[in-house]
Amino acid sequence: MDHALIGGVVAVVVFALLCLLIVLGRYFARHKGTYFTHEAKGADDAADADTAIINAEGGHNNSDEKKEYYI
Repeated sequence: MDHALIGGVVAVVVFALLCLLIVLGRYFARHKGTYFTHEAKGADDAADADTAIINAEGGHNNSDEKKEYYI
């Protein structure tokens, strides 16, 4: 009798894990490759992409902040 109870519990756990794997697999397959970009503020008003980057607030204008040195 104990073997039947243990077998039933194991079967339920395995079934739950399989269902979880199927749900996660479908979720990741549907959301594959989706990402969000953070466009520069004021980019809608610019004539082209170069102007939007030059006039952007908080762009990468300070090249003095990070420097890489190779030895």
